Amino acid sequence: MRPTKLIISAFGPYADRTLIDLEKLGTSGLYLISGDTGAGKTTIFDAITYALFGRASGDSRDDAKLFRCLNAKPETKTEVDLTFVYAGKEYRIVRNPEYMRPKARGEGFTKESASVTLYKPDASGRQSPTSPSVSKEKDVAAAVQEIIGIDRDQFTKIAMIAQGDFMKVLLSSTDERKKIFRKIFKTDKFNALQDELKKRASEMDRQCSDSESTACTMIAQLQCSEESAQAQNLEQAKNLAAARQVADWQGVCDLVQAILDEDSLSFKNVQAELDESAKKLAGMDKELGRAQNIQNTRDALKKANDELEKILPSLVPLKEAKAAAESKQPERDSMQERITTLKNSLPEYDKLESFRGEALKKESAIQKTETELQRNRQSVENTKAVITNLDKELSELGDVGAKKQELIAQNDKFKARQDDLVKVGKSVKELSTLGEKFEEAKEAYLAADGDYQKISDDYEAKNRAFLNEQAGIIAETLVENEPCPVCGSTHHPHKACKSVEAPSQAELEQLKKAVSEAETKRNEKNAAASQAKGKFEEKQLAVQTLVQELFGECTLEEARERGNTEYAENRDKMAALTSDISKEEEREKRKAFLEKNIPEKRAELEKLQLTVTDQEKEISGLNAELTSCRNTIRELLDKLAFESKAAAEAQVREMQAALDSSKRELETATAKLTECETRVNELKARKDTLASQLEGAPEFDLVALQASRDQAAEAHNALAHSQNIISARLVGNKSALEQIGKTVGALGEQLRRRAWIRNLSDTANGGLSGQGKVMLETYVQASYFDRIVSRANIRFRLLSNGQYELVRRKDAANNRSQSGLDLNVLDHSSGKEREVKTLSGGESFLASLSLALGLADEVQSYAGGIQLDTMFVDEGFGSLDEEALKNAINTLQNLAGDNRLVGIISHVNELEHRIEKIIHVKKDENKISRVTIEA
Repeated sequence: MRPTKLIISAFGPYADRTLIDLEKLGTSGLYLISGDTGAGKTTIFDAITYALFGRASGDSRDDAKLFRCLNAKPETKTEVDLTFVYAGKEYRIVRNPEYMRPKARGEGFTKESASVTLYKPDASGRQSPTSPSVSKEKDVAAAVQEIIGIDRDQFTKIAMIAQGDFMKVLLSSTDERKKIFRKIFKTDKFNALQDELKKRASEMDRQCSDSESTACTMIAQLQCSEESAQAQNLEQAKNLAAARQVADWQGVCDLVQAILDEDSLSFKNVQAELDESAKKLAGMDKELGRAQNIQNTRDALKKANDELEKILPSLVPLKEAKAAAESKQPERDSMQERITTLKNSLPEYDKLESFRGEALKKESAIQKTETELQRNRQSVENTKAVITNLDKELSELGDVGAKKQELIAQNDKFKARQDDLVKVGKSVKELSTLGEKFEEAKEAYLAADGDYQKISDDYEAKNRAFLNEQAGIIAETLVENEPCPVCGSTHHPHKACKSVEAPSQAELEQLKKAVSEAETKRNEKNAAASQAKGKFEEKQLAVQTLVQELFGECTLEEARERGNTEYAENRDKMAALTSDISKEEEREKRKAFLEKNIPEKRAELEKLQLTVTDQEKEISGLNAELTSCRNTIRELLDKLAFESKAAAEAQVREMQAALDSSKRELETATAKLTECETRVNELKARKDTLASQLEGAPEFDLVALQASRDQAAEAHNALAHSQNIISARLVGNKSALEQIGKTVGALGEQLRRRAWIRNLSDTANGGLSGQGKVMLETYVQASYFDRIVSRANIRFRLLSNGQYELVRRKDAANNRSQSGLDLNVLDHSSGKEREVKTLSGGESFLASLSLALGLADEVQSYAGGIQLDTMFVDEGFGSLDEEALKNAINTLQNLAGDNRLVGIISHVNELEHRIEKIIHVKKDENKISRVTIEA
C-alpha cells in the first residue's frame, strides 16, 4: 500500500483545502517531514489512518470531535481525500467526521453527519468517473480490510510507528505488553479459554459443595425411637453432618439400614396387637347393637300408644263437619245455573260497549271539526287582509336598487387606496423591526468576537508557557558534554527554566476546547449578522420604491404621517358608503321577497276556502251517524239486566267465589276425616307389630356396655398412633437412605472431575503452586515475542555496534506476579544481562526503534502476503549522537530498499542534510498550516 495523493480540508491545523502530491517522493527511499511543533506533521499520518480506518494513528489523538480545524471558514468542509496504490491498482477514499456547519438556508447551524466513500479502480486499474464505489461504513471497513489485509491496530504497528509508541513496546510490563499483542495477534481466544476453564473449575467447586450439602441435609432429617440401640450413633452422625465433617459415608448408610431394620420389626409387632384388638372391638360392637335395637323398639311402642290416645277423640267432630257440608249441595247447584246464564249473555254487553265507543268517537270528531272550521274561517279573513297590505307595499318600492352599483364602485375605489396605505405602513414597520434585529445581531457578533479574541490570546499565552515548561523539565536533566534528547547538542549555555504559571496538559486541553467553542459561537453570530443585514437592505429598497409610487418624493416619516391621515379619512367615508349600500340591499331583498310571497299567499287563501267547504260537509255527515248509534244503544239496554258488561262480570265473579268456597268446605271436611281414620289404623297395626317383637326380649345395661367399648377403642387408637409414627419414620428414613446413596455416588465422580479441571485451570491461568506465573495466552504470545526480539536484534546489534542484544526474560522476579513477556538487555561488553530501563536515552531510542521494526516485520509476516510499500516513523531522533544517528539512517535506508518509501518525522536539523526528499510543514501568519515538497 503506497499513498500517492492526500487532500486535507479543515482538518487539524489545515484550515484550507491542502493538496499533498506524494507521487513526487517516488516509490522508494527515505523522505523527511520537517516543521515546527504543532505545525501539523503528525496530522499527515493521522489523516492517512483516518481516511483508511476512521481513526487517527495515535490513541491520544483518536477523537473525531477534535478533527475540525478551529481556524477554518464556516463554509469549508472538513474531510480527508486519500488516493493510494495497492498491487498495481489505484484506490481512492473520501471521509469526513461529524461536525457543525452553517445552515444553507436561514440562520443558525446544522449537524453535518459523518460519511465515507471508497472508489475502487475501473477496468484499467485506475480512478475514473466510472469507478465503482462503496459508501456504508461497514461495507467500506470490510473492503479496506479485504484490499490491504490488515486492520487499524496492525497498520499502526507495521506501516506507522506513531509518536510515543516507541517506548511503549520497549518498557511495558508483561500485562501491558500482553494487551498490545492481543490486539495485534488476535490471541483473545486463548484468554477466553483461560476464563472458561476458570469458570468451569468454580462450577465444579459449587457442584461438589451442593452435593455434600444435600447429603448432610438428608442426615439431619434421619429419625429413630428414643429406645433405639442406634440413637447415640445417629446423634454423632448428625453432629458430623452439621459440621460438614462426614468421612465414612458407607458407615452412615449402614447406620440408617440398622435403624430401618429395628423399625420394621416394631411395625410387625404392633400390627399383631392391632389385629387382636380389632377382633375384640367387633364382638363388643355386636352386643351393643343388639341391646340398642331392643331399647329402640320399646321406645317406639310407647310413642305409638301415646299418639293413638291423642287422636281417637277427634273422629266424631270430623264426621259431623263432613255431613253438614254435604247438606248444602242443592244450594250449590242453583248457584251454578245462575252463573251459566249470566256468562251466556256477556257477548251482548260487548255489542253495547262497541256502540257506546263509536258514539263517543263521533261526538269527538264533530267537536274537533267544528273547532278547525272556525279557525280556518278566521284564517281566510286574515289572509285576505295580509294580501291587501303586501300589494300596497310592493307598489311603493318601485324600481329599488338602481343606486346600489354606483355606491359599490365608490367604495371599491376607496378600498384599493386603503390596501396600498396598509401595505406601506406594514412595510415601514417590518423595516424598523429588521433594523433592530440587525443592530442586535451586530452587537452579538462584536461581543462573541471579543470573547473569542480574549480566550484565544489566553490559550496562546498558556500554550507557550506549557511548551516552555516542557523545555524546562528536559533542561533539568541536561548534563554538560552529554547530548540533548531533543536537538542532540552537548553544550547547554542557556537552559530553559520551568514556569510556575505553566498550565497542566488537562488545563490546556480544556482551554483549547473553550477556544473552539468560542470560535464556533463567533462564526454563528457573524453568519447571523450578515443574514440580518441582507434582509434589512433588501426591505429598505422595496419600501422606498412603494412610497414613491403612492406619495411621490418624500421621507419615510412624511409618508407615515400622510398615510395615517388619509387612511383615517378614507375609513370614515367607506363606513358611510357601506351603510348606504346595506340599506339598498335590504330594500332590494324586500322587493324580491314580496314578488315571491304574494302569489304564495293567494294560493294559500284558495286552499283555505276549499278546506272550509269540505269541513262543513263533514260535520253534517257525522251528526247523522251519531243519531243512529244512540238509537241502537237504547234497544240493547232494554234487553239486558245490567247497565254494563263490567257490572255483569262482577256479579259472575261474586257468585263463582261463593260456589268455590262451598265446594272447598266439603273437600276439606272429607280429607280431614279420611286422614284421621287412616292414621288410627296405622297406629293400631304398629302397636301389634312392636308388641310381638318384644316378646321374650332380655334386659341390657346400655351405659355399662358403652363404657367398656370406649375403653377398648382408646387402647386400639393408641396402638394405631404408635404404628403411624413407626411407618412415617420408615418412609422418611428409606427416602433419606436412597437420596444419600445417589448423592454420595455422584459426589465421588464430581470430586475426580473437579481435581483435573482445577489442575487444567491453574495451568492455563498460571496458578500452579511453586511454578512460574505464565498464562496460556502469555505462553502463545511469547512465541511471537521471541520472533519479534530475534528480528529486532538483527538491527539492534548493528545500531549499537554489536554491544547490545535484547533478551526475553524467562523467569519472573517472584512467583506472585505474571511473567513471560518481560525484556532484558544483554551487554556483550560485560557479558551480563540487565533491565532495559537501565539503557540511556539514545540507547533506549535505538532499542525501541529496533523492537518496533521487528514488531512490524512479525506482524506483516503474521498477516500473510500483505504488500506495504510505505512506512512512517514519528520522532525520537533528537536523542542520538552523530554515530548513532548515522547508523539509524542507514538502517532505515536498508529497510526502504528499492521498493519501499520510509517517511520520518523529526525536528533534528541534521536530518535535512542527510535526506534529499523533504515535506516542509509550516504555519503562515494566520496560523494556518501550509505544505511544500522538496524532492
